[in-house]
Amino acid sequence: MPDTGGTWLKVEVDHSALRHNMEILRQVVVPEARTMAVVKANAYGHGLLPAARAFLEGGADMLGVHSVAELLQLRSGGIAVPVLVLGPADAREVLSAAGPNTGFTVGSLGMLEDLARLPVSVAVHLKVETGVNRQGITEQELEAALRVIKESGNLDLVGVSSHFADIEDTTDHEFATGQMERFEGYRRRLSEAGFRELEHHMSCSAAALLWDRTHRSVARLGISAYGIWPSRETLVSVRQRGRPELDLRPALTWKVRIAQIRGVPAGQTVGYGRAWKAMTDSRIAVLPVGYADGWPRALSGRAHVLIGGKRAPLVGRICMNLCMADVTCIPDARAGRDAVLLGRQGDEVITAETVAGWLGTIPYEVLTLPRETWRRIPA
Repeated sequence: MPDTGGTWLKVEVDHSALRHNMEILRQVVVPEARTMAVVKANAYGHGLLPAARAFLEGGADMLGVHSVAELLQLRSGGIAVPVLVLGPADAREVLSAAGPNTGFTVGSLGMLEDLARLPVSVAVHLKVETGVNRQGITEQELEAALRVIKESGNLDLVGVSSHFADIEDTTDHEFATGQMERFEGYRRRLSEAGFRELEHHMSCSAAALLWDRTHRSVARLGISAYGIWPSRETLVSVRQRGRPELDLRPALTWKVRIAQIRGVPAGQTVGYGRAWKAMTDSRIAVLPVGYADGWPRALSGRAHVLIGGKRAPLVGRICMNLCMADVTCIPDARAGRDAVLLGRQGDEVITAETVAGWLGTIPYEVLTLPRETWRRIPA
């Protein structure tokens, strides 16, 4: 994603934090497993190429992306390490990108049949259905899938994978344990069919933090590599199981420069719908960021930002490209200074978990909110 913003909106990325996170995760992953840093969705909003390089410097062995477009960005950026495309890809896309150190996840018979017609060799990771009911070859389809692979002449089955459905939202992992057992059933059938040396991977961050056995031959690491615990329940489960409680370091700071400070007399209202009334003579900071930039309107009247190391509540409704904060109690607030929407300023911090709580969502979504109007720069 190109950054087309001017000087008003900045996403600062601490690449040393990304390297640190990968280094300590590498220590947790069993030595015989390779680590895959998942850098889909513009590296969870951190910038695809810089984040990928930081993870590789931190010890990642390979990278995971969602799309062929992301794969091609990595290759054009000079990254030649093994990359696995985790999302769907059509035959035309695969033809344009197939090559050394490049694998493609296949989660449907239709995609498998399409790739079997290509005039190039394609490394395939078969995704199998264990409980998510999203992408995945079912038990009933496995025999047909193996027949397509054996008869194709160009499909090289190198891996088998699956994904957990219910591991972050609970401390009861009975369903996840059942998924692992179903995955083992697929592996046995593949071995019986002659595919005995496959890479096998099922972990996400939560699974990797909870169970060594999910690391398998490849440990997929997503949100934890960006310094965020997958969920409160994951942290509780780690403590219950006596697993290492890692020093994960968030890497993002979102900043917006204050455009204007204006006085609002007592009794007057601010913004659309006159949703906020000044109860006393007030000072309002105008911030040039709004829902078109990925700062959701749903934060209106709920969120605060950091100005001068102090918390300033948002007042009125968030607009398309503007919002307002009450700085009556921050006398040194002035135009040109930075307001922090996410991250630390002085002794105060706004975390992705905090913003997720305001929005009723998860930190994953929060990290990817900023759009192309923000500049991404090293911290």
